[in-house]
Amino acid sequence: MSELITGGCLCGAVRYQADAPPQSMGVCQCERCQRQSGSAFLIATVFARQAVTVTGQLTTFSASDESGSALHRHFCPQCGSAVMITLDRYPDIRSMMGGTLDDKSWLKPDFSLWTSNAQPWLTLPDTVRLHDEYPDGLVS
Repeated sequence: MSELITGGCLCGAVRYQADAPPQSMGVCQCERCQRQSGSAFLIATVFARQAVTVTGQLTTFSASDESGSALHRHFCPQCGSAVMITLDRYPDIRSMMGGTLDDKSWLKPDFSLWTSNAQPWLTLPDTVRLHDEYPDGLVS
């Protein structure tokens, strides 16, 4: 992994860079992330907010949970690529979608959320910590 981490959407209209390594990397298997990714899960690389710079226009889809806290899914309005997730309850982080990284060779998720919604055919490596839901204190 190089010092400057870069990525972007499928069409190139949205680009980003992070000037610090991710705080964590994880998989989310909730039903909403399955729908957004069009797959069994999405991979998020979690960065400090101040480390990430995004260029280009993003469109946002927001949904709130039972507590009223919103999760914002940011995507390219041109090609539809999911680029970033932000959360009201964790305003100091940016979750960049793993598939949008220019260099994915170093991407190694170490936790998985919402395994209660996991597809039965999916088996993750033993090195991945499994959480049935979203545990308190996951993000600092």
